[in-house]
Amino acid sequence: MTVVEQSRPSAPVFLEPAVEDKPAIFRFPAPDDPAPGDAQILIIAAYGTALGICGMAAGLYSVVAVFGGAPGWYLPALAGLTMASVGPVVAAFLALHRRALPWLLLLAAAPPMAANLWVAFSH
Repeated sequence: MTVVEQSRPSAPVFLEPAVEDKPAIFRFPAPDDPAPGDAQILIIAAYGTALGICGMAAGLYSVVAVFGGAPGWYLPALAGLTMASVGPVVAAFLALHRRALPWLLLLAAAPPMAANLWVAFSH
């Protein structure tokens, strides 16, 4: 056989049908996606801003507490709770084109921030 000739496989080859891609849950909007409503974006942005302000208040208070002699677990606990609250808010912005998922993610972001505020202001 030469390089130009095609080799035939020794076993029969069966082509499988293409598997349809499932839509991603978290994705940036595609150009053909409908734009989300202005009210939805405004509410999500306001909620994220409120959580951010609460996080900044806890952070500023924790800086004062650390200089005042806070325990060693204090800052890692606050950092973990803050990240547990920021993650769902970011995911809510990426899931704007879903019907209920952004709202569920925003609801999931509130308890870690409430715990963050409780830990920050109780020690």
